Amino acid sequence: MSLKCIKNRVYIFTRILLAALSITTLFTEIALSEESNAVLKMRWVIDEALRSNPKLRSARFSWDASKERVPQVKALDDPNIGFTYYADQVQTRVGEVQARVEASQKIPYFGKLRLKGEVAEKEAKVSGERHRTLEREIIAEAKSSFYELYWVYKSIEINDENRMLLERFVKIAQVKYATGRATQQDVLKAQVELSAIMNELITLEQLKETAIARTNILLNRHPESPLGTPERVDITKFDVSIADLYEKAKEISPGISIFKYKIERDKAAHKLAKKQYFPDFTFGFNYDLVNDLPSSVTASPIGEGGNFYSGTLSINVPIFQKRKYDAGVREADARLKSSERAYKNMENLTLFEVKDFHFKVQTSERLVKLYRDNIIPQAEQSLNAAEIGYQSGKVDFLNLIDSQRVLLDFNLAYYRAVADFGINIAQLERVVGIELARNP
Repeated sequence: MSLKCIKNRVYIFTRILLAALSITTLFTEIALSEESNAVLKMRWVIDEALRSNPKLRSARFSWDASKERVPQVKALDDPNIGFTYYADQVQTRVGEVQARVEASQKIPYFGKLRLKGEVAEKEAKVSGERHRTLEREIIAEAKSSFYELYWVYKSIEINDENRMLLERFVKIAQVKYATGRATQQDVLKAQVELSAIMNELITLEQLKETAIARTNILLNRHPESPLGTPERVDITKFDVSIADLYEKAKEISPGISIFKYKIERDKAAHKLAKKQYFPDFTFGFNYDLVNDLPSSVTASPIGEGGNFYSGTLSINVPIFQKRKYDAGVREADARLKSSERAYKNMENLTLFEVKDFHFKVQTSERLVKLYRDNIIPQAEQSLNAAEIGYQSGKVDFLNLIDSQRVLLDFNLAYYRAVADFGINIAQLERVVGIELARNP
């Protein structure tokens, strides 16, 4: 093959490779663009967090491990099997004992194993409620992350709309200045406000990146993974009474349930500590290997015998360690009282959080309605009137800018109230322990 032919083939292969890389890059950019422009749904964020969050999965494994502890503590100790060989054989009336095989089994006093199992079962339930507590926390954090991301996106959108509005105001001011109907100060004022909006947009972009990273970490993803634009949030009416929330929280709140099971665990441990005053039993079985007497030895009056067996029974004597067991009972009693006090403290804290977040939800709901139904429509009318008045020379530019700034602030406050409404409901659901039904 000639050198020229080889060069041509290398050239063709290189062009094909470059074309393939270009196509791959193009499709990758399109895919990333589509992913970044995709709609981010809150339900997906919650489900993905529950599926992938490493902290929650770790808690699940801890719960599984605690459940496997139950059959271990309820089981008897391993039996002991021994073998004894007599170097100097022991002479008996029936022959020489050469060796002994022995087996023994320790049997705890009645009720000890059952109580040990009960302690382990309650501890497993405590671990299960910890897992449920963390699950509710992950759901609340997922919702909060979504609402924060939603607020940032809406803030960027509103500021961008105001940027375009200010650009229009700058053009109006420039036209009026060119015709001598306005001062240069109007143009400069508009440009200053426009610069302030641009600066706010830069800050909001930074907040958006932080919110995306926070959400990705919660989902066990790379901080810079694209998430898409959050879906629209519809505000629903929240009309669950505070009395119902109190009852639900005391009944099913995982934070309270943890201490309920701790009390049950410590009650069983207290009973078990009292059982230590009673002895445990050890049953044994011995089997001795015997050589028959030789014929030269006078026969035993009870006759010759072969191998024989015997049984044994032994118990430990706890009366000599009474001080130790007394201390064990006092320790168990102190732990039980500690759990009872901790339960009451957690109940009080939970009811306070129910009250606190219920009030915050109501406040956010009222603010959303106030901004949406009254304040923002009035601010829009005021801005429209100010713009018309400025173009006709009846309103100065400062009033126009003030009207624009007021509308901007009210729009931002509205979406902040929307986000706070969702976040506070998420936190209320975390405290109570269930999803709360809301009316559209």
